[in-house]
Parts: sequence; structure tokens; C-alpha cells
Amino acid sequence: MRALLWAGLMFVWMCGLISGVWWVWPHIQRLALTADLVIGLMWLIIGAAAWVVALNVGLQRYWRQRGPG
Repeated sequence: MRALLWAGLMFVWMCGLISGVWWVWPHIQRLALTADLVIGLMWLIIGAAAWVVALNVGLQRYWRQRGPG
């Protein structure tokens, strides 16, 4: 049950990151260095790094390979 909750939260988190990219994309297309672009990119980079760490921890905790025996 906890593994399913973890997977669901990871999915919601990923959707948040995707919506962040959707919000920042017009700023990237303009190629103008604005405060919105810098703050948005920092938020996305930190959020993506934290997501990768949480993914690694969750995979080790909930889907670790069981050895023989």
C-alpha cells in the first residue's frame, strides 16, 4: 500500500514539474533573461533534482531486488 502511495505522489510531483515547464516555456522561447525565467528555471532544477533523489530512495525501499533465499 505504501508503495502505491509513493508511486502516486511521484506521479503528482512529476505533473507539477511538467506544469512548471509549461509555465516557463514562453519565457524560454523569448530568449530574454528575466526574473520570471531565472526563478522558474531554479524551481524546476531543484524540483527535478529532488524528484530524482526521491525516485532513487523509493525504488530502493519499495522495489529492491530480493536475493536468493
